Amino acid sequence: MGVSDEDGHLVISTRYLKNGDEREIYLDIIHELAHIKQFMQGEKLFNTSFDYVDRTTEIEAYRHAVKEARRIGMTEKEIYEYLKTEWMTEEDVKRLAKAVGVRI
Repeated sequence: MGVSDEDGHLVISTRYLKNGDEREIYLDIIHELAHIKQFMQGEKLFNTSFDYVDRTTEIEAYRHAVKEARRIGMTEKEIYEYLKTEWMTEEDVKRLAKAVGVRI
C-alpha cells in the first residue's frame, strides 16, 4: 500500500486486501491517508535525503496510525510489531518506535 507521488492516489495490492490482517490494513489506510493530506499540502513524500524512519512525513503518518492503534486497544508490543516492514532493520524499527512514542 502506498501513495503515488505523481498524483497522490492510493495504491493497494489486491493480494494484500485479500490476505492481509484486517487491523494492519486499517492502520495502513490511516497511515496512507496522512500521506495523501501531506501530498495535497505540497510536501515531498519521498525525500531520499533522510532514511525512511527519519522522514518527517513518515513519522507524522506513523503517529496517526499509532494513535489509532492505541484507540482500538492494541498493546505496545503489537504496535511495535506493526511498525516493522521488510525493508527496515531492527535498529530502524527501534528508532521509528522512539520517534512515534512506542515503548519497547
